[in-house]
Amino acid sequence: MPIKVAVGMSGGVDSSTTAYLLKKEGYEVIGLTMNIAYSDSIKDAEKIAKYLNIPHFYVDLRKEFEEQIIKYFIDSYKSGYTPNPCTFCNRIIKFGLLLKKAQELGAEYLATGHYVRKVWDEEKKVFLLKRAKDLKKDQSYFLAYLTQEQIEKSLFPLGDLTKNEVRKLAEEIGLFVSDKEESQDICFLPDRDYRKFLSRYLVEKKGKIITEDGVEVGYHDGVFSFTIGQRRGLRVALGKPVYVKKIIPEEGIVVVADREKIFSREVYAKNVNYPSGMPREKELEVKAMIRYNMEPQPALLKILSEKEIYLTFEEPQWAITPGQILVCYKDDYVLCGGVIEEKEN
Repeated sequence: MPIKVAVGMSGGVDSSTTAYLLKKEGYEVIGLTMNIAYSDSIKDAEKIAKYLNIPHFYVDLRKEFEEQIIKYFIDSYKSGYTPNPCTFCNRIIKFGLLLKKAQELGAEYLATGHYVRKVWDEEKKVFLLKRAKDLKKDQSYFLAYLTQEQIEKSLFPLGDLTKNEVRKLAEEIGLFVSDKEESQDICFLPDRDYRKFLSRYLVEKKGKIITEDGVEVGYHDGVFSFTIGQRRGLRVALGKPVYVKKIIPEEGIVVVADREKIFSREVYAKNVNYPSGMPREKELEVKAMIRYNMEPQPALLKILSEKEIYLTFEEPQWAITPGQILVCYKDDYVLCGGVIEEKEN
């Protein structure tokens, strides 16, 4: 009997092509679409499933998404962090609850349209996450918090394809989403207005904008409107551009500094996850990312404890931001991911 695989279908070209490829390879494919946020794409997923002649199911995860991801998003801003909800949604919702639903329906694997490669390390007897063939579309950054068990039960058929190849294939097989525009937004913020979203949950308080030496240079309407490295919207006149260097939410203070002060080489991260296990070495030369869509940069990684790391980049990096995810790579394989925290002295 063919192996049963559930495909997480969003209604986009990537997940639709993933379902086609697996069916072509001989798997028994079913489609699963999460109902978690405000998306009009889920109807497209149903149409694609019908076109491919595969069973399709909706999975209502709105309550869990609200309790786990949206709460994390709000709490992060409340604490002065700039969160990365997609990373934790992948671990908790997509490769957690959706994978569980897939298994309940008899599927052995959950496949997604992520651009990443799953590789078996025969020596270590573990699965590794490797950057995609299409480095411009590589999404391994967002999967750094997956567990080994989750990776084992996952399939990523697009890892060895480029985005252009996927679109061309989708067009050739008649998928109406072949030229569908990609979503660049956080799924629950389709208008990209996170301030408007946060205003439904948090009460903004006016506060001070100060320089590093404590001089008051302006006022703001609420700290949730700011992120590290921000210049626009500061409304301060110092005769030169200044940027947000630090946010102190409990005091309602935003600290600004000159551009060169926003660069840093050192990163401290906690709640670290090793998808393929901790390395034996406590110091390693790696390449690292502090945000998505940046080129991984050379750095020295020091493992302080099972859940703490300290990283020093060879070259200063712009706006290292608490709450964002630090992801370290060794030879294009995901080594670890951690939440960036304020550097401890």
